[in-house]
Amino acid sequence: MTAYRPQTTMPLPTLTEPDLTRLGLEVPLSRVDKALAELWESDSAKTRASLINFALYTEDSADLSRNMELLETITAEHACRALLILNLPDAPAANARAYINALCRPYQGQQVVCSEQIAFILEKGSPQSVQNIVFAHLDSDLPLVVLWQGTLTRNFDERLYSRIDTLIIDSSRWENPAAELAALSAALESETADFDVRDLSWTRSHFLRMSLAGCFQDARALEHLPHIDQIEVTHAAGHRMAALLLGAWIAHRLGGEPSPDLRFRRPDGAEIQLTLTEAASGPALQHLALAAPDLSLKIDRDPDSRFVHLCASCPDHENEEIYPADVESDADLIGEQLSRAGGRTLYSSLIPQIRQLLAPAE
Repeated sequence: MTAYRPQTTMPLPTLTEPDLTRLGLEVPLSRVDKALAELWESDSAKTRASLINFALYTEDSADLSRNMELLETITAEHACRALLILNLPDAPAANARAYINALCRPYQGQQVVCSEQIAFILEKGSPQSVQNIVFAHLDSDLPLVVLWQGTLTRNFDERLYSRIDTLIIDSSRWENPAAELAALSAALESETADFDVRDLSWTRSHFLRMSLAGCFQDARALEHLPHIDQIEVTHAAGHRMAALLLGAWIAHRLGGEPSPDLRFRRPDGAEIQLTLTEAASGPALQHLALAAPDLSLKIDRDPDSRFVHLCASCPDHENEEIYPADVESDADLIGEQLSRAGGRTLYSSLIPQIRQLLAPAE
């Protein structure tokens, strides 16, 4: 089965020469591997290093400059062969251009260690041409991690995702999360697919999840855990999916089954109400509150602080703690996922829950 999403027609962009120059040396597609070999032969002071294949795929030219900056930051900590792919499916005619570059950093004050960057600009790229570009330029048998930016278009094809080990997405960029999750579910259910999914929106809630777990190390708070009936999450504009994922995870852990009105029903008939509030600015996730008849728990992050403040109170008992907040930059979030590449995460198990919450109310 192939996951398919219709493409959104966009005006064709103009790529400036400064943008193209930053991509490195332009080479014919047929000479990419040979040109890379010549690049290393010409400078014996540089050492090529690679632990993974890391492909960044986008169909939005506005991502090009941003992705180059992402790679410069990411490769400072993670040695890889980086495939930077910009596909312009609405171009009038098919064409492909390739560029090679070395992203280098000093190592132990003496050696210079470099990751390879191969950039491709595809005009009117088909699923087959995208697959050919990716598969033909992978580094030996190293794992393939793909950062797919934006909509899961028709180019997110079964023959492509069947080769992916880890797929990184950012659901905060989706205009229609329900449709995107349906496409993602179809891909995960394919007999040929065996990839794990990492959503940056889920990663953004890591510090709150860790703080929450720390709170219930308190025996008095733990007593009231089964009776929680209110969950409130405050999020910045554009980060509703991060809040929804966090709230759904908590309710699911409490045994609740979701419905589209953000209510979760427990087996005993009790309900948990999830409330999402949008803030005009600030961090992606700013406030989490859980309430039970005899428990009030709040976790707050000040926009200018690197820490979160937790306060839990129940009759005759109060507990306050300070926990570190995670970094919020995309480069750091992606770097965390590359560090954890391999194995499985909780995210895939949350997809059915989120799809039910996003389903139209009957």
